[in-house]
Amino acid sequence: MTTLPPVRAVSPLHGKVAVAGIAVAIAISVDLHLRLSAQVSPIWQTLSEYVYGRFGATDSAAPLFNAMCLALALGSLALLAGIVKAKRPRAVPALLGLWCTGLAVCAAFPVDPHGEARSLSGQVHNYAALLAFLALPAAAWVLTRRTNAECPWEPRRTTIRRLAAASALVVGVLLGSFIWQLASGEELTMGLFERVLFTVDLMLLLTMVRPLLKPR
Repeated sequence: MTTLPPVRAVSPLHGKVAVAGIAVAIAISVDLHLRLSAQVSPIWQTLSEYVYGRFGATDSAAPLFNAMCLALALGSLALLAGIVKAKRPRAVPALLGLWCTGLAVCAAFPVDPHGEARSLSGQVHNYAALLAFLALPAAAWVLTRRTNAECPWEPRRTTIRRLAAASALVVGVLLGSFIWQLASGEELTMGLFERVLFTVDLMLLLTMVRPLLKPR
């Protein structure tokens, strides 16, 4: 019987940077939810609308929201670098690059305020968010395409693919709800749907990062 060589951690340094970026994004998200609970509804309003929140009379929440997006983008960029080091299919870093770019664009172009007319900035934000949320599950799916038993992500293939499928499903629900809302004028629970998606994507990212730190 042929014994396969042990699967090693891909790049602990990239893994640690990725976890740090994701952890900062989670911490900021929790802080925004707690401190702005009276201003932004987690059921009806999206995460992006925290950009219009205020801490007291003068302090805007926009810098904190932007920091959340950029921290998540930087953590994901470290994951991308680790995947490049592992020599996975080129489509994976390309798709993760779209995810990171979408997050950065969302930080640079604020969403339109709730209930107000659509602007160019808001449209750019929406398309960037859609691109990012589609690119991440696609990257995860390609990452776990079967090649050989030595692939560092093979032991977590099932978990990653289930989370990727769940992410894509929620994106579909969000997109369908957005179209329905535009067509009917009926307000739907977009905030709740987006927070479910955000949670699933964070779980997906952390599961993808783990082989960078340890093989099992």
